Amino acid sequence: MKKPELNSDLVRMRPLDTVDIPVIQRLAAAEEIARNTFVPHPYPPDGAKIFVEQAREGWREDDAYVFAIIEKASDEFAGCMGIHPEPAHHRAVVGYWIGLPFWGRGLATAALRLIIQFGFETLELNRIAAGHFPRNPASGRVMQKANMRYEGTLRGALLHRDEYKDEVRYAILREDFEAGKRQAAGKRKETAED
Repeated sequence: MKKPELNSDLVRMRPLDTVDIPVIQRLAAAEEIARNTFVPHPYPPDGAKIFVEQAREGWREDDAYVFAIIEKASDEFAGCMGIHPEPAHHRAVVGYWIGLPFWGRGLATAALRLIIQFGFETLELNRIAAGHFPRNPASGRVMQKANMRYEGTLRGALLHRDEYKDEVRYAILREDFEAGKRQAAGKRKETAED
């Protein structure tokens, strides 16, 4: 697959590159990132190099698409978001993390909207899901703002740091995405006519 660049007013997203290794190494080392994700802590000295190599392999194999999230206002690397398809079922799971200096700026929501669009329009998926730990409701708000629907809490579904933890699940279907596009187009038309 040709490696796309995804754009919104707030973020630009592109496949990871070796130039990202130093900033990933610095941002991913924060304990707050590991607390709410599967990023290891302490972050290994070669962790970013291995992560970028795996991400690039995912693109080559067409089985995982990990993007750098670049904040447009500063042109700085802010985090990562990946979409991991299951082609047999036309579905995928999204995972992401945002570096601490970039929290609260709306970047995760902007990036998730772009990755959802990529999933439905480019990967031709029918369903995209994501989850978060109950202690991280901010991640749930990101999913809600991207029009994902709460589907339930899976008890003891994830093994994280040697402890079974619940997972709060959200998803969006192609039909939800298409309905949202129609609704947005209708609002733009109304505004143009006013």
